[in-house]
Amino acid sequence: MYNNPGIWQEIKYKYHYGGTHVKIIFINVAIFVILTLVLLIDNLLFKGIGEGFILKQILGSSDLQTILHKPWIILTNIFVHLGLLHLFFNMLFLNLFGGIVKDLVGNSKIIPIFLMSGIMGFITFVLAYNLIPAFKSPGGATICGASGGVMGITFAAVALSPNYEIRLLFLGNVKIKWLAIFYVFMDIISLQGENAGGSIAHMGGALLGFVYIRQLQSGRDWARPFYIVEDWIANLKAPKRKVKVAYKKEEKVAAGSREFNSGKSNQSSKQSADQQERLDEILDKINKSGYDSLSTEEKAFLFKISQED
Repeated sequence: MYNNPGIWQEIKYKYHYGGTHVKIIFINVAIFVILTLVLLIDNLLFKGIGEGFILKQILGSSDLQTILHKPWIILTNIFVHLGLLHLFFNMLFLNLFGGIVKDLVGNSKIIPIFLMSGIMGFITFVLAYNLIPAFKSPGGATICGASGGVMGITFAAVALSPNYEIRLLFLGNVKIKWLAIFYVFMDIISLQGENAGGSIAHMGGALLGFVYIRQLQSGRDWARPFYIVEDWIANLKAPKRKVKVAYKKEEKVAAGSREFNSGKSNQSSKQSADQQERLDEILDKINKSGYDSLSTEEKAFLFKISQED
């Protein structure tokens, strides 16, 4: 008899095996739920006395003094959503384009692109509201949401495979490069609206995501500091192993010897070069004909490479 695993088991499965972009979605949703509950309790029991204080600690601000006194808002504002629709559409696009980036360059690139694009979006917002007279406001403007990071992921996908097609309701298959152009056009129009700061952050994040991939394709990975931090955290979590001393006869080649490692390294390097060549061929094919033109074997290869990263 079929045993239904239950909603909680499905959620845990999605979190652990859905990819890094799915983990970011879970984090954003969790923060939204917690913040909503805290503000609800504050309004019901304390008539909203603490709401202003709470939001001032986590929302982004264009005021330079506020940023100097609360530098953490550069990061916290990326994970704060004050509206359900705002959260929904951000997470919808993150899930869609995050999956594309994951398939093409691997899980390890998702967090760096998302965070760098989100921070770049915030910096662009601050610069615009301090340097452009039309945007200046007394006390500074506030900003929140993952839009800058999501746009970075979106344009990273565009830089990787502009002809990648996705199916949209009522429109059918659409190449993501046309969606990207539409997003930029809408943000330019919105510069005259109430959410001008959000539109500026979108464009800053989009630019960072696109340029990052172009730099990566040229052999320059801006995300190296993130990898160092990730490795450090992984080492902290990893259980310490007891050192075992093994004695071998002198005539045998030890597994840790230079001769052994040299042969192993040469073989590993050859395999990596072959994999990279194969990956480049597949990415070129996607750029020309779209992801759907790949064979089952090529899709499986991409999936395998993304898991290794």
